[in-house]
Amino acid sequence: MNSSGSLALKAYETAGHPPLAVLLVDDDDRLRTILARELQKRGFTVWTAANGREAIALFARLAEGIDIVLMDVNMPEMNGPEILEALRSRAPGLRCCFMTGDTCAETREALLASGALAVFSKPFDSVARLCQELRRHAAEAAGVAGTASGGTH
Repeated sequence: MNSSGSLALKAYETAGHPPLAVLLVDDDDRLRTILARELQKRGFTVWTAANGREAIALFARLAEGIDIVLMDVNMPEMNGPEILEALRSRAPGLRCCFMTGDTCAETREALLASGALAVFSKPFDSVARLCQELRRHAAEAAGVAGTASGGTH
């Protein structure tokens, strides 16, 4: 994040705005729990879902309160892009970042082409870095100026 983005985000957070909210979707219970805890430690409000069905139901109730979705790509029943399509039928501008163990460049390109803001590789190089990037993208969703950029991680 550039320094003006950091300052804009800090100003947003200290101006009494609610914490940035993430819908975290992953079928791996352990990863979901650890990542939710790390996000919460860094000031996010976190809602979790173990699969597409849970994510869609939770989003139906909380759509207005979700700034960004962080979602695994490969899950049983529905994959990440299918879930994103269902969520975007309710909220076309919904921001989403994917996480995947698939290191194939074509997969990353397809996910970005589907509208993902970023694709994070699992296992993560740094949970702190993932949280920082997610915060930047969520802040953009919340309308914080000076935080724009994109890409893969």
